Amino acid sequence: MKTTGADDILGSLPPASLSDRAITYAIDVAKSVYRLILRRVERTADIVNSEYNLLNWQKVLSTKAWINARNLADFLAPPDSTERLRKVDNQILRIDGQKYYQYRIGALGDLIARHCGNGKQIVELGAGYGYNLFSLHLSHPDWILKGFDIAPNGIAAGREIADHFGLSDRISLDRIDLTNASDPNLPAIAGQVVFTYFCIEQIPYDVQKVIENIIAAKPKRVINIEPTTELLDLTLPRDLVSLVYIRSVDYQTQLFSTLDQLERQGRIRIVARERMPFAPSINNDGFLYCWEPT
Repeated sequence: MKTTGADDILGSLPPASLSDRAITYAIDVAKSVYRLILRRVERTADIVNSEYNLLNWQKVLSTKAWINARNLADFLAPPDSTERLRKVDNQILRIDGQKYYQYRIGALGDLIARHCGNGKQIVELGAGYGYNLFSLHLSHPDWILKGFDIAPNGIAAGREIADHFGLSDRISLDRIDLTNASDPNLPAIAGQVVFTYFCIEQIPYDVQKVIENIIAAKPKRVINIEPTTELLDLTLPRDLVSLVYIRSVDYQTQLFSTLDQLERQGRIRIVARERMPFAPSINNDGFLYCWEPT
């Protein structure tokens, strides 16, 4: 199934050459092996907080790039001429950042719309500062979007962005700790269509706990979009690159096998399984499971 905007890109850019892919894969594997040997990380809550709340989201909040953007679309896909290998509609291309993220806006909207069961109110868990929510608004301006995250700087930035673009009535952000079964905001997802996007990757030691907490909150439907080692095809060079990368940064490796087991137990019903058709790099593209509690 073609994603929105893919034809324009695929018609103007050829697939990456074999030599380009081989060199890029080799460099990426070398970096991952270096991390495994000399800089191995255990992905604890403190590590995630330091990387995201205190670094990435703090930078977003302090630079306030949305103030100088002409509109929301320009904020989400600013000028970026850096070309790298990325996945567009299941093709590996060398493409600059701006073109990729312009394409990604429509591709994400297509993906969530295809799996949300005609829902018009969508909740993202682990939303950061709401990048995915703002992207979904451009594709589906009639949707009501709510994001939850544990990072105060991400939440603060997202609220400022929504206010700046006059979207506070359509997009809201609040705090949640998915590892805490007693979190006061978990009941807010009851009866809702919920998705995660490269969120559960950050909690490799709490995957089962988080899934149990989500099930207990009784959402209508859950769309998990996450990288993993479980579903990789190790006969493919790019999947070998992903395997070494995921191991080197200690991302989760058990989400989808956990969901498969829950389906065998009759506790959930999996309605879709697929691989993501787009990714910003060659080492960490995601898989999608769409499921419903029974």
